[in-house]
This record gives sequence, C-alpha cells and structure tokens, in this order.
Amino acid sequence: MDELFREYAQKILIYLAVPTIEDPFEKNESLVDLPSLPIDAIVTDLTFAKIQWAMPGIATEQAKEIIIEKRHQSLIEQCYKIEIDGIIYEGWKIAGRLQYKIEQDYLRAYIYNKKAN
Repeated sequence: MDELFREYAQKILIYLAVPTIEDPFEKNESLVDLPSLPIDAIVTDLTFAKIQWAMPGIATEQAKEIIIEKRHQSLIEQCYKIEIDGIIYEGWKIAGRLQYKIEQDYLRAYIYNKKAN
C-alpha cells in the first residue's frame, strides 16, 4: 500500500473552522474558515451504485473515496470541507461524526458534493 500511495497520491485541501458566537443570548454561532491545509491522498470516483451502497441517504452525483495516512486522522475528523481539483466536498457524517475506516496505516473516507447536477 505504501508504494501505491507514493505513486498515485495527489494533493487535497482540508479546511478547518472555528465556531464564533455572534449573539451570546440566543447562542447563535457561525464558522470562521481557517487557512487550508494540503495533504496527500489517493482519490477515486464513486459510481452511482457505490454511492447508494456506501452512503445511504445521500442524494448526489459526485462522490469520491479518499485514502489518507492515519497520522492525519485528527484533521479529517475536524474538517468541515475538503477541496479536490477546485470542487468543494464534505464528509459523510452520521450523528455529526465523519465516517471513516482505518486500514493498517491508512484511513478510508467517503466525501460528496452537496450540489446534485
């Protein structure tokens, strides 16, 4: 897997955000973007059938599977958007947690574009 990762990895941008309280009485919060962090990942497209199987309840035509190194686990857990080739994706979440699978020294996650074409 290490050789595959070195050969096919590409740069993706991870965006983190910090919540700021706009109105303390109504407890309104907004997210403030932090600068993006580039990391290496293997990115593959998902077919429509795979989207329906891997991410039930998500209606989209653009979804990807990313494989990143396990050392970036905290970044992927905290990110709220991911940019690949200029397109913004978000992670597939259940109960507010990004769903991913750990496979040895790598992490596999599914991301999708909210805009259905």
